[in-house]
Amino acid sequence: MDSQQQERLIEENASLKKQLADQVIELELKKRQIDVEAALDNVRLRAGVMRSSSELGEASAVLFQQLNELGINAIRTAVGIFDDPNEAMELWLTSYADNGEMTRMLYYFNLHIHPVFENIIPARQENKPYALTILSGNEVRYYYQTMSTYLSVPRQQVFNETEYFYSFFFSDGTINVVTSQPLTEEQCKITIRFAQVFGLIYTRFLDLQTAETSAREAQIESALERVRAKALAMQQPEELKDVVQVFRHEMGTLGVDELGTCDIYIYDENTRKSECWSALKDSQRAESKIVTHEFEIDLNDTWVGREMLRFFHSNVKEMSIVMTGDHHKEWIRYCETKCAPFRGHYGDERPDESYHLYKFSNGAISQSSASVISQESWDLLKRAASVFSLAYSRFKDLTQARIDLQNLKEEKTRAENALTELKATQKQLIQSEKMASLGELTAGIAHEIQNPLNFVNNFSEVSDELIDEMKQELANGNMQQANDIADDLKQNLEKINHHGKRADAIVKGMLQHSRSSTGQKEMTDVNALCDEYLRLAYHGLRAKDNSFHARLKTEFDPSLSADEAGIGKINIVPEDISRVILNLINNAFYAVGERQKAEGVRYEPTVTVGTKKLNGKIEINVKDTGHGISQKNLDKIFQPFFTTKPTGQGTGLGLSLAYDIVKAQGGEIKVETEEGKGSEFIVQLPVT
Repeated sequence: MDSQQQERLIEENASLKKQLADQVIELELKKRQIDVEAALDNVRLRAGVMRSSSELGEASAVLFQQLNELGINAIRTAVGIFDDPNEAMELWLTSYADNGEMTRMLYYFNLHIHPVFENIIPARQENKPYALTILSGNEVRYYYQTMSTYLSVPRQQVFNETEYFYSFFFSDGTINVVTSQPLTEEQCKITIRFAQVFGLIYTRFLDLQTAETSAREAQIESALERVRAKALAMQQPEELKDVVQVFRHEMGTLGVDELGTCDIYIYDENTRKSECWSALKDSQRAESKIVTHEFEIDLNDTWVGREMLRFFHSNVKEMSIVMTGDHHKEWIRYCETKCAPFRGHYGDERPDESYHLYKFSNGAISQSSASVISQESWDLLKRAASVFSLAYSRFKDLTQARIDLQNLKEEKTRAENALTELKATQKQLIQSEKMASLGELTAGIAHEIQNPLNFVNNFSEVSDELIDEMKQELANGNMQQANDIADDLKQNLEKINHHGKRADAIVKGMLQHSRSSTGQKEMTDVNALCDEYLRLAYHGLRAKDNSFHARLKTEFDPSLSADEAGIGKINIVPEDISRVILNLINNAFYAVGERQKAEGVRYEPTVTVGTKKLNGKIEINVKDTGHGISQKNLDKIFQPFFTTKPTGQGTGLGLSLAYDIVKAQGGEIKVETEEGKGSEFIVQLPVT
């Protein structure tokens, strides 16, 4: 082989080696690209299966793992989410523990705690892809000493001479990478791509967080709505303890396991006491049944109570009372003495706990827990307080309604007693009025009954003489004369019988007028009733004042006069209507009598009583020619106890009782008057 051939082979071999080297480099680049894409896909895949915002930490751990597998050896990686209004950051930190296990932690801190984080602010404002802070020597030691107060970073004995703090930006945060060696340009580009991918992950995180917030809010609102519904459904004030029980149960369904008891305190400023409605888990039962009870406490009796009193008098809306040692035992034993169901519930040993109270109108809602409660629990307590403000309003309404009902019952009882007394008094007054009118009738009755008695006496004496004559004629044998005398004697007996019945009717009428009304209707001759009481009233008045005289007129409807068959009678309550008629006639006589006294002989007193039948009604009218009724008195004449007569001469009940009697029988009484000419009272009664 000549030298030329040998040189050509060497050149070809060198060319082949170069091509092979180039291909190896190209393959390594492609493999690197494949590894990077695979790593990015792993991060994307983990983000795609996120079901909860809390899984962002796990996505951060996958990022840490993938960076290390790509040869980016990080001491730590973290995902930071900016809180721009507060210049702070929420940090999801991933690193390896001393035993080689991967650890994940969540922190929140201000960016101004160290220059490493402060330097992030200007770099982000200048839209740089990342920020870099390099610490060397004592700067590294100072960084870890500072951050150990904020982060769970182990206190180190040996420090790297130099550490590089990278923050690669995405829209709302950073990927933080801490290394002991500077990253190459390629490694920075890869990490920038990871940051871009993490921007998409963070969008997924925000979507999940929004969905979780909405779902949680719906869950909370549903729980509070059940408490609200229970409050609105209260029918008795004691049911407030059921509302407390529902609230304690709903807090359990919301996963607030830190709660021990739930209480409502209604504070009375006047007594410095508080009504307490309490609900707590029954630790003595496996099913964790909730025990509820209501009791009263004096806030000055215990240290915890005095702390509550201080809270009620303060301007703050919320407060936590930490109960430890003797103060805690004192409170537990005090509650046990006030509330029987709680006795023995707490046992002899009870860990320290805290009361967390939030105010509402005239009270507070509280929860107890073994330690501080989360902000979510405080927010729930605040929202529950607004619900219990509604419950308290309902409680006050029910309490007031119970008081009002009791007062109403007492007032009803007093009213019923007063009505009973009033009815009894009314009956006595009516009876007194009846007896007074009966007294006025007595003289008239005596006058009226005297006439038939005189006839009876006279015809009895004549009959006695006729019997003697008849005996004489019979002794003489004069039968015809004896028979004539017997006929005369029979006529006398018929007249005696007639006038005896007349006297009997007058007595019965007097008894009927004096007795209490049975309300029983009877077929009555109205014309005869009016005529009889007109004469009785007139003669009764003349018996008291023989100087009194008046012209009596009757204008009776003939159709209301009963014949022998009883046709013409109407169905009324005679003893009641007779009182009405008598009262109206007496008033008429009084009216004309007063005018007669004023005007003397020039004036002729006239009282007219009439009846009329029209349109299915009967009308009884009593008219006088007195002074008439003034307009100011006209609207008051039917009011009880109103009278124009001098004191001692009238009760003011006559027209009032007459009005009630007529109304009770479905009738109507009215008056027509003209001053200086007289008055007419008209009684209309239905014909049944």
